Amino acid sequence: MDDAAFDRMLRICRLRLSGSERDRIKADIDKVITYFDTIESVDCDGYSPAYQPVEMPARTREDRTDVFRESDRLLKNSKTYRFYMVGPKI
Repeated sequence: MDDAAFDRMLRICRLRLSGSERDRIKADIDKVITYFDTIESVDCDGYSPAYQPVEMPARTREDRTDVFRESDRLLKNSKTYRFYMVGPKI
């Protein structure tokens, strides 16, 4: 990263650094950029992206319905309107 781009980044981030902090952080950013350049140079033709490193079977449960018989007790201490709970206005 050149000095102009680094200065612009510092202005955008609203950072003020001392001389030693500036040199250290600029060196760290240069290392990160070099690392990404290395990753970018790897030939990945013929490979599809792996969204999960290990293939896992989808585990789904059987859908079923149950009747909830204690709705009166659940709604007893809440404000309701036609059996719907009323929340705070936003």
